[in-house]
Amino acid sequence: MHALITGNTKILGVIADPVSQARTPAMANALLQERGLLGSFVMLPMHVPAEGYLSFFAGLRTLNNFGGAVVSMPHKIVTARLVDELTPEARLVGAVNAVRRNSDGRLIGTMLDGEGFISGLVSAGHCVTGAHILLVGAGGAASAIAFALAKHGCASLCIQNRTPETASALLARVSHAYPQMEISTEVYSNWHYDIAINATSLGMKSDDELPIAKRLIRHCDLVAECVIAPEMTNLLQEAANQGKAIHTGVPMLAAQMNLMLAFMGAE
Repeated sequence: MHALITGNTKILGVIADPVSQARTPAMANALLQERGLLGSFVMLPMHVPAEGYLSFFAGLRTLNNFGGAVVSMPHKIVTARLVDELTPEARLVGAVNAVRRNSDGRLIGTMLDGEGFISGLVSAGHCVTGAHILLVGAGGAASAIAFALAKHGCASLCIQNRTPETASALLARVSHAYPQMEISTEVYSNWHYDIAINATSLGMKSDDELPIAKRLIRHCDLVAECVIAPEMTNLLQEAANQGKAIHTGVPMLAAQMNLMLAFMGAE
């Protein structure tokens, strides 16, 4: 039996550009249905380009039946400047991937990408404690993952980004929070990485360049993705062809789903 959508239904969103590849609405609505909450809440995709985001976000404040939203690329960093309050995690990272609307209309932002990614790795039997890690990307998701890796005790972290200045800025922020952390932006040709992580959007399109060069993949034991769709990106296919262990982006989303719904009040 289909849940009845009424005038009392709380609207939850997935805000992204693009959003057609997003698995979050289907996964969230399935969980809501299992819990008998579909109808009280429903999650919808919201395709919002960057140039219209400020006016869109302002409009959310006038939508009284807006319950909250999952915020995806490319809006995570700008959202941190638009909400009324940040959780400590979001304040540290400087980005937001989930927003809730309180009963007083205030919008609260949090960041769950980092813990979600770590939980996904652990659920697949991998460990970051003591690991030497290469992280590609320095945006909202990458920043959250960098702080989470440091928190969970990785042995070293190398941050790579197409804009070196952005990587250096993230390095400085992580080093300030975790001064004992061995962290750099330099990739050495003879260095070995236990885990390599793509935290960029490269891989969502079939003709995207590899975010990690083929020669560098040879120096990595495990190659992990944050891209969710397609599940098997060109990077993961190349790593598998080289005989490397791979980890898709789906476990990260699955690990975050309960945390996101709870944060938005859909419990």
